[in-house]
Amino acid sequence: MGFDLASSILQLPQSRKKRKYVLHLFSSKSVHDGDIRIIERTMSTSLKDFNLIKMEDPDEALKLLLIKNIELVVLDHSFLEDDILCVEFAHEIKQRKKCPVLFVTQNETELIEEYRRQMSLYEELDDYLLSPLDFVETSRRLKKATIADGRASKRFLVEAPVQAFRLNDEKMVQGRLVDLSLVGFGLSVDHSMLFHRGEQVRIHVFLPFFQIFHPEYAEILKLAGIVRRISIDGKHVGCSIEHITPMQNDCLVMVLERLARKLRSAKRVPPKRIAPKKEFSL
Repeated sequence: MGFDLASSILQLPQSRKKRKYVLHLFSSKSVHDGDIRIIERTMSTSLKDFNLIKMEDPDEALKLLLIKNIELVVLDHSFLEDDILCVEFAHEIKQRKKCPVLFVTQNETELIEEYRRQMSLYEELDDYLLSPLDFVETSRRLKKATIADGRASKRFLVEAPVQAFRLNDEKMVQGRLVDLSLVGFGLSVDHSMLFHRGEQVRIHVFLPFFQIFHPEYAEILKLAGIVRRISIDGKHVGCSIEHITPMQNDCLVMVLERLARKLRSAKRVPPKRIAPKKEFSL
């Protein structure tokens, strides 16, 4: 009896794609009815690969983030009756999952001011829409948020000394921290210490460099990560942060806020004007 390879492959169980979800949070008591219909229409026409979950309970929404593959949260101002409270809730979302948040607001000035105050470190992928929604603009923003190939938080460039450890052999290498965000970091290391994609690393960030003394960690913040990108020369390594505790996250936020203030101060300093050369005639 011959062996039919094609038929045997067809009989193998097919791998199932992981379901992707958009979580729409609102209150049915005060949401604009047209906004709900536009979100549903956009999902059925422009985002057919995604499933829509509608929810009105804050506690259940936070639990859902931990068990479902939520790739976008649409947060309507009606959900908590106030843009300020919605921004606070979005901050809670980010503690559980670094997914984009698309705010729907009736007061963009209040939303922007509160977002800048609480969540400027996450601005890379978050966005907002003004209610009542426009179908074309909503479709554009939803597609952009779900296909964006970028970081889930703002990356800050930095040049700081750092110690990096390979967890498989505990070898330590001195290097430089070249960028930092709430979800990852970049390292510049000696090419003799070759890292590999998927390898676990730990870094020691020296807090005095940022003029910070933490009551729990004193002078060193330890962060665990996994290598995601390696430059072709092997000298630059990009890592995602893994297994961060709430206290480590708070300390990391302190460092990033210090970097953000430094960046804002640098932008406020006007550039030096170069006086025109005087022309002398004999």
